[in-house]
Amino acid sequence: MVKKKVLRIIAIIFLIIGLIHSLISYSLTIFFTWLLVGFWIILIIKIFENIKRHREFNSPHNTAFFVILPLFIGIFYSIWGSFTGLLGESLIGGVYFSFWSLIFAFPFVMYGLYSLYLCFKKYNVIYFGRKSVKARILGYILSFSVLILIIAYWITLYNLIEFSPLDLNLLLLFIAIVLILIVFGFTSTGPSIPTLTRNYIAERTRRINNLTTPSTQRQRVRTTRTTNTSPSIRTTTRTTRSRTQSSRITPTSHRQTARTRTTNTTRTTRVKPTSKVRDLNKYKPRASYLTVDDFKCIFCFNLPKLPGDRGRGIVICPNCRYPAHADEFKDWMRTSNLCSRCSAVIPSGFRHNPRIVSVKNYLIIYRHFLKKKR
Repeated sequence: MVKKKVLRIIAIIFLIIGLIHSLISYSLTIFFTWLLVGFWIILIIKIFENIKRHREFNSPHNTAFFVILPLFIGIFYSIWGSFTGLLGESLIGGVYFSFWSLIFAFPFVMYGLYSLYLCFKKYNVIYFGRKSVKARILGYILSFSVLILIIAYWITLYNLIEFSPLDLNLLLLFIAIVLILIVFGFTSTGPSIPTLTRNYIAERTRRINNLTTPSTQRQRVRTTRTTNTSPSIRTTTRTTRSRTQSSRITPTSHRQTARTRTTNTTRTTRVKPTSKVRDLNKYKPRASYLTVDDFKCIFCFNLPKLPGDRGRGIVICPNCRYPAHADEFKDWMRTSNLCSRCSAVIPSGFRHNPRIVSVKNYLIIYRHFLKKKR
């Protein structure tokens, strides 16, 4: 990620250039034009950063940053091109289109139109931070607001300057939005959300397991399972033989001691509260209504359990506070630096040295919150 110092340096450089050029030409619009050039460069850097982050997470660009911002930035730079004297001379007769519009406004206009098309054709929701809006509804609102803004600008421009040429970017934007509304908005249906059947859920879990666990690790698990089957069968046969012999020979007192041993083992597997877990709210998932699913691993979708998960440990996301098995979390961090659930950036220190909670203590945590909910 580009540091804030670099962005500040870029802003200061164009501020100085704008001051010098405006003092030479005695024009305030030149000063603001150079400021807008610096802002355009900073905005392009931020866009590429966000694209890189979404590609690492393999996430669609259904956020307000990619849908709403490009359209209004393209409109603003198109309008400013008719006022500035820097690269503002029209290249085409009859309509206004300059190098300023070609460089600074046209790319944003085209990207905004593509994002608006995806609102009707591909996206289901558009995210504003943690809140979401239906993509189709937002597409209608955004389309009509842009059309009203362009018409209002043309009316005011015609009243101020008669026979003023229309901006080519705004004209293309107006025609394209009308076509998108007719073809993809009013006459077609939006993307359908798949039904949550058992086969669909099983297929999704299989894909996630293939992504999270590497092939070498799966081969090791298979080999260890195949090699450990024969000794386990031998031990089970030996234990069954010894049990049958002991049941024939041993009196009732020995049976009672065996029962007490089994009850003691079951009691030891039960997790008792310890003093090691403090400030339980630090481990509470960020959810308004907690269920058992909120305490399942975000990769394998299983609850931590003993003795099956003994020695694995639990890592909790510092942002959304949802759990993951430590080994699966480390495997995910090898290919991505974002949380698999909330897509927040995991700090580098936490990625290399995550804070691991024992399975025993995490059992205490989620039982505490589920009892509290009841």
